[in-house]
Amino acid sequence: MARLLVGLPTLQGDLSKYATRFDMVELRPVDVALPKPSTLRKWRKAVPPSFVFSVVLPRVVGELTPGPALDEAVTITLEVAAALEARCVLLQTPATVRPTAANKKRLAAVFERIPHEGTVRCWEPSGLWEREEVLATARAVGVLPVFDAAREQPGGGPILYTRLRALGKSTALGAAALERVAERLRRRREAFVIVEGPGEASRIRQALTHELARLPARSSGVTVVRPGTSTLVAEDEEQ
Repeated sequence: MARLLVGLPTLQGDLSKYATRFDMVELRPVDVALPKPSTLRKWRKAVPPSFVFSVVLPRVVGELTPGPALDEAVTITLEVAAALEARCVLLQTPATVRPTAANKKRLAAVFERIPHEGTVRCWEPSGLWEREEVLATARAVGVLPVFDAAREQPGGGPILYTRLRALGKSTALGAAALERVAERLRRRREAFVIVEGPGEASRIRQALTHELARLPARSSGVTVVRPGTSTLVAEDEEQ
């Protein structure tokens, strides 16, 4: 069985109300002010056990420049992730981080500090990285590469983390793009989908639910239920 989890890149409004509409949320320690750990533990108890917190490492970590600032940011992030019992930890690297051997070593060094057990460790590069190089680097480091599944073919494997990006003035995804995303999700055991643009997120979640339900499955069927328990039956998975 696989879970379909859809959410926003920032928390919108009250967490308890948010969790009735979505299955996950990204939080950004250091870059955005967050409550103290005791309050974060209350947040964890305020939502269903199946609700997913994804913690995004601060921008200073994404720059991959070793030093006290990076060390402190990683420490704070891990404290936040522990308090929230975060399922995912995501590192976004800016376009200034190019695909050099030195940067790949620094990337690996950062992820060595992120617990592997029970955590989906994700990497989302920007800039000059070619898709195949992203896949090869992610495989070598042991992390999940993040692509926009509406515009790029994701890597294989039972788990997918994707960001459906807003480009230009429109955040809307058309029917063809949503069909493409659903097709790329249906083989997965677990699919984390972050939608940019809060006005579009609910529509996209409903549309993906509809598309996944109607797609023919090559093994078992597909079942999708409400937030907190969203599931779909995966096909034979790529490993």
